[in-house]
Amino acid sequence: MSNPLKWSAELISSLYSQGAEYAIISPGSRSTPLTIAAALHPHLKKNVVLDERSAGYIALGIGKATGKPAILICTSGTALANYLPAVVEAKESGTPMIVLSADRPPNLRGIGSSQTIDQLKLFGSYAVFFHDAGEPNLLKRDLDRIRYAAKQAVDFSINKGGASHINLPFRKPLEPGPDQVAEVTNFFDNSGHPYKTGSGYNNIQPGKELHQLLENSARPLLIAGPANSHQQLPEQIHKLAEILNAPVICEPGSGMDNQENLIHRYDQFLRNTNVLKELAPDLIIRFGDQPLTNSLLTALEMWDDVPVIHIASRTDTQDHALSATHTLFIRRQDQVNFQLSILKPGAGWLNKWLDYDAKANNRLQEILDDFTSLTDGHVFHHFTRELGNNWNVMLSNSFPVRDMALFGRSAAMQFVNRGAAGIDGITSTAIGIHLGTNRPTCCLTGDLAFLHDTNALLSIQQSEHPLLVVVINNGGGTIFRMLPVYQSGTSVLSDDIFTKYFETPQHADIKHLAMASGIKFLRITSIVELQSLHPGSVKESAIVECITNPDESIKQRQMLWNF
Repeated sequence: MSNPLKWSAELISSLYSQGAEYAIISPGSRSTPLTIAAALHPHLKKNVVLDERSAGYIALGIGKATGKPAILICTSGTALANYLPAVVEAKESGTPMIVLSADRPPNLRGIGSSQTIDQLKLFGSYAVFFHDAGEPNLLKRDLDRIRYAAKQAVDFSINKGGASHINLPFRKPLEPGPDQVAEVTNFFDNSGHPYKTGSGYNNIQPGKELHQLLENSARPLLIAGPANSHQQLPEQIHKLAEILNAPVICEPGSGMDNQENLIHRYDQFLRNTNVLKELAPDLIIRFGDQPLTNSLLTALEMWDDVPVIHIASRTDTQDHALSATHTLFIRRQDQVNFQLSILKPGAGWLNKWLDYDAKANNRLQEILDDFTSLTDGHVFHHFTRELGNNWNVMLSNSFPVRDMALFGRSAAMQFVNRGAAGIDGITSTAIGIHLGTNRPTCCLTGDLAFLHDTNALLSIQQSEHPLLVVVINNGGGTIFRMLPVYQSGTSVLSDDIFTKYFETPQHADIKHLAMASGIKFLRITSIVELQSLHPGSVKESAIVECITNPDESIKQRQMLWNF
């Protein structure tokens, strides 16, 4: 006799034992056995999220924060398709995630049955693992297979970095009887033990050729690129920077803001051609994913004859410029033996970089002080300085992630969605980070990205630590003013066309959205109001709308870029 609840319990228990500690459940009927099994598990952390698109990004945030996959559970049909944007970002950013989709049985497929679509390999190449589990069966061989599928799903999601998808067809009846619930409860009591991670590491010895490059370098430059928290390599970067006496360019989301030798204001001075020539390195050591700031990408193009060592913590290394001449794969817990037969270089090379960084930092403060209207830069500079090392900060795509390099510096743990780099799911990702870390979290986002993900507001919960969603409302997609469609197109396009079809200002009242969701709301319209708000004094989750001057914000950026 079929027992879909016991079948689902075996799967949930196996996933948990492999390290999947969170489940994000979206309501539905066909997924009843999976939902009840998750609900009955005594140790699994559960959240119910109405919208599957938001749920996918919440799971993404948990994966980014913990390095472990969260379990997504949904019913059949288009519910599953709504996970696709988050699954794409998971693959492109190397973030673990597990999708459990309920499905109609095979005899209902392809004949027009309600809420039935082709769910097999729906995510295509964006899933790192797929298994169609078949209908529930309690024969030993079949139970062994579903347990093994759970192990495969977790292993692939962590080691390959992305979403594993298990599709589970169920026939009616879907609801369990009292005896089946009691059986599963007893099963969990005897098998649902907390998962413990191993502490194994490898001792990595770079090859002779890499050592020779390091030993011969007089002007080494380290670049700490964005990476998920479990893929960041702060200790290895700090160790190598100290050995080489080298500057470290600290990209948003690199996890490096509290180390020495860091260069933060590079987005100002690397736009100057003369400075680029003066600071040209003879060796580049790049950590993490591809750099995101245009000034640094342009600099790397100018230095294209310089050897590049890419030290990666992902097997699918990110190098869209195809600039890496050497690649070394290590994990966060690995130890790297840089046994270099050289004396520590003099500080002259490092001091050049630090001097430019100090000049740029002083210049930033002077320019900020020159503006009396509230700008995007004021908001970024204030909030990032105010967040302590016990905070997380999620940076939206578009201007916010770039403004971190231009205006920001923070002791908070930084998170970015730079895999596919869309503006969708930003607030939801922040919610997942908040859940996964149980730490106060700030999401710095623009008005369009915020409005793109308003269903996330349904999942903001009051907890021991606040979640602050800071909405920089500059009247639409002002980043398009940086693109040729605006800069060279003004003689062709009318202002009305550009504003309507590209900048797309919205007229939603963010205060009313917050009130409708039962979330505290604050509105900031001046520099004085901004300076009086201290995130550490906010004790409950809130939306903070900062209404900034878009023209002055653009002018401020352009002044900083004209170094």
